[in-house]
Amino acid sequence: MNQLTVRQRKMVYAVVAGLLVVPIVFLGAPAGEETRSGGKISQLRHDYELGESSLGNVDPTSATMNLVLLGFRGVAASYLWQQAEHYKMTKNFAQLRDTVESIILLQPHFKTVWEFQAWNLAYNVSAECDAVADRYRWVKQGAKFLIRGTERNKKVPELQFGTGQFIGSKLGLADERDVYRKFFVSDPDTDLWNGGPDEELNPEGKDNYLVARDWYLKANDTLEEPGVEQHRMDLALFLAYPYRALIDHAKNFQKDGVASQLDDDTTVQGEQSQAQRDETYNSWAAECQQKWADAYDEWTNIYGMKRIESSGGGTIVLEIDDAADSVLEELAEKDDMTFEDKSRWRDRYRKTTSYPYWKRHCEIERRDEMTRARYYLAEGRRLYRNIQDFEGSRQYLEQGLALLESVFQQYDTEEGYNVMIIDEGDTVEEALKAMLIWRQVLELLGEPIPEDYPLKRLWEDPNFEYQREDLNQRFLQWQG
Repeated sequence: MNQLTVRQRKMVYAVVAGLLVVPIVFLGAPAGEETRSGGKISQLRHDYELGESSLGNVDPTSATMNLVLLGFRGVAASYLWQQAEHYKMTKNFAQLRDTVESIILLQPHFKTVWEFQAWNLAYNVSAECDAVADRYRWVKQGAKFLIRGTERNKKVPELQFGTGQFIGSKLGLADERDVYRKFFVSDPDTDLWNGGPDEELNPEGKDNYLVARDWYLKANDTLEEPGVEQHRMDLALFLAYPYRALIDHAKNFQKDGVASQLDDDTTVQGEQSQAQRDETYNSWAAECQQKWADAYDEWTNIYGMKRIESSGGGTIVLEIDDAADSVLEELAEKDDMTFEDKSRWRDRYRKTTSYPYWKRHCEIERRDEMTRARYYLAEGRRLYRNIQDFEGSRQYLEQGLALLESVFQQYDTEEGYNVMIIDEGDTVEEALKAMLIWRQVLELLGEPIPEDYPLKRLWEDPNFEYQREDLNQRFLQWQG
């Protein structure tokens, strides 16, 4: 090479550079409009779904930002995260929002960015508002932000799961849950949504728990795609959430229907008025029982028969019946395990997911006696407090308690063990409340407490002594 002239060396360098262009173009040519185009690396990125477009919607500004920063993206992101934390601590939410938007440009596939800002909008910013409608508007902004994250990260089931949890839990468990759930199907911004739901969140106008269920199902579907994983919780628990959401929907439909009895402050009495109320009850009761039946069916026949990978026992199913045992035998043979070992793993996961409890709970609540009992007890409370019809209140309370007693008896055992008394705490509390009102009604009517009455064992059970005292204090406050 040293013997070559300067002109010759330049020609050699030019030829070598030209030759190097060929593999560079072959390997690194960018993709065009066609699905599988560009160089070898681009094609492999498409085949293994590693490209930006494979993960979700592409924001061209984020790509431009990365080009401008070149190798300093990590430094810039770290600085912005520090700024975001500072703005959060100082409650400078406007600057916080702008900063997080900048972080998204740099780290669109970092799920914590989306969870971080959604939480701030829904919990921190909304808490600064006085009006419930204003707080709900910020809660909506948090949910919508999280939905943006799912669109940019279609292969991250945790974000879809988080959206479901956000819509189900934030709206369904907040102190303002009753108002939030009404706003979810009838948005307070009537100018924009004309009394209907915010269509960006709830296009079909469904209950918040049903929308949450849709998001949980999306997360489960994403998890079934090749190469997709989730690291939020045990798989069996993760897969259960769509079916738990259906249970929550049935529970709140029942609660809303029962609570509506107490919202009626009418003083109109008479057979016609009560007959109309009973007719309304019949329609509500049929729908309520159907919702509980649907929840029971999906919990047992879909989730219970779903093949779930356990941590050490291979694939299992959670249901216990002839069909499920047959499937478990096949799985035991496939995994080279005994049926007994498979059954032990099944039992372990049934406890982890509280599978027997939720199955039994749906079984209890779908009974006609249970639905009627809840209605009669609510009607008895209404007649006592709103109408002062003490004789009518007594009749409804006694009918409701008798129906509850009949349900409790179906779960008595020879050993004296009753799973409803131990596990169904809400039902036990409702029964104790009803007995408090019933005893007060008898006192107002000048009648003694009879020697025997429905669920007397609950009232005299020493395990509920503290609860009875607490409920008595709340009962006095409830009367004003």
